[in-house]
Amino acid sequence: MSKSWKIERRTFLRGAGAMVPLPFLNLMEARATKPIIGSKEDTPPVRFVTLFKPNGVHPPSWNINGGTENDFRMSPLMKPFTKHKDDLLILDNMGDFGFSSHSNSTRRFLSGHHGNRKTASVDQIIADKIGQDTAHRSLELTTEGLFVNQIGCSYISYDKKGNSIPRESDPQLVFDRLFRNPSQDPNRRKEFTSLLDRIGEDAKSLQRKAGKEDSETLDEYFTVLRETENRLEKLNAGSRSNVNFSTLKRPDTPVTLDDQVEAMLDVIAMALWTDSTRCISYMLGNSNSRLIFDFLGINKQHHYLSHFFRNFSRSNIDSLLKISLWHMEKFDSLLTRLKSYKDGRGSLLDNSVVLFGSGMGHSDNHTAQRIPIILAGKGGGMLKTGRYLRYSKNQELGRLHMALMQKFGIDQKSYANSSTPLPGLDGSPFDEFQERPFESWVNKAPGTITAQGRLRMSDNLDEAKVFYIDIEGKPSVRIEISFGDFHSFNVAYHVGTPIKLSGNSSEKNGQLVINKITGITSLFGNSKPGKANG
Repeated sequence: MSKSWKIERRTFLRGAGAMVPLPFLNLMEARATKPIIGSKEDTPPVRFVTLFKPNGVHPPSWNINGGTENDFRMSPLMKPFTKHKDDLLILDNMGDFGFSSHSNSTRRFLSGHHGNRKTASVDQIIADKIGQDTAHRSLELTTEGLFVNQIGCSYISYDKKGNSIPRESDPQLVFDRLFRNPSQDPNRRKEFTSLLDRIGEDAKSLQRKAGKEDSETLDEYFTVLRETENRLEKLNAGSRSNVNFSTLKRPDTPVTLDDQVEAMLDVIAMALWTDSTRCISYMLGNSNSRLIFDFLGINKQHHYLSHFFRNFSRSNIDSLLKISLWHMEKFDSLLTRLKSYKDGRGSLLDNSVVLFGSGMGHSDNHTAQRIPIILAGKGGGMLKTGRYLRYSKNQELGRLHMALMQKFGIDQKSYANSSTPLPGLDGSPFDEFQERPFESWVNKAPGTITAQGRLRMSDNLDEAKVFYIDIEGKPSVRIEISFGDFHSFNVAYHVGTPIKLSGNSSEKNGQLVINKITGITSLFGNSKPGKANG
């Protein structure tokens, strides 16, 4: 192909008030701007995407408690995205000691700390680095409106002054912002023909220049664009019956939350593919979410169900896990989209870093330990995926944020409470969790028990609030305690580790039972309960 046929990287297709960016093509000139770390001059840029899951997890359903870095079995909640295993970095023992509120856990996710500090979140710092050559420096998206009683639950992105950044929840408005004339009146949307029809002549001209590979990319792109536009038009296509909405508090919505999220994921993938933006954060719900998942057959709020210890019933825990699986399916849906779009010599996922997770671990205790965190995508070669990294000790999220900034070429001396980046993401050595030998035993006295062994949370959903201390060669000691004890002693923090625990006891069907805790000592970790503000 001659040089005269080359087009600029920032070429737009134009027509009738529309400006449509393009995916990366072979016929494009090498980018004149400085390449991003992990990219060469003539390769696609690296993107950064955040997908936030509200309200933590049910730990036995999420945690991986066996295997090695390269040989491990995915947990039950990871089943929806198991097919992407080779594209994942699963991080374990992320977080810090103690408790947090819903609001604090939300800020922690991208800011690494609990308080209202005047610092930018990591997505905004990265956006400053990689977003200057795109039409949109970053996008901040959500599925849910503001939770005004605890406003911090509604935001994960913060500017340099520590101010929250507004989010957009309507995928059609985001689509218009990206691909339609910004001056266009959204109320006149129906007066315009299809976006593809409006740019038809410019598109035909480009396809005449394109080689075979570029022509296939353009065909795929236009197909996706058409499908996305059709999906979005259907979102607002509700009933046109003569309903007097003035008599209603809120008009009926003709689509489900699932439809809304799938449409937003369409727009996210297209925004990245066309290089309209390189940095997107998307909240699947506020971290005190009042969403009701009626399309899943659930009629209780997600927040209420997340408190599965204090609001325990088998139906509640089943509903919570159904919602969590739905969140995991949306993560899978995003990865599937990114993997399906060709981007240079690889896929869009190959040239992206996707951060998925929550700001808390145990959903009821609001603990900041074993926070669910996954990185997906190879980031243009900056990450070594297909691995499970279980660190030996709790790792502050600030270390992860520093490592990500470093990968994107940002020199950050410290962040939040951390001064060193998290090792291991690129295959470098890290301090891996290793089993340490310890003695287990149980001493019984009238009305009391002191037991030493490994603490575990029951994975039997009929007893989701029950814990056990496993004693080598003897029956496990069962722990049935009030929420007050569970919370005050931060029992969830110690799960999976060896402890010495004392408490009031009884017997149930020949098994020793602790029904009130009087003391906990960690054999290898922090024994303090932390500040109970959750």
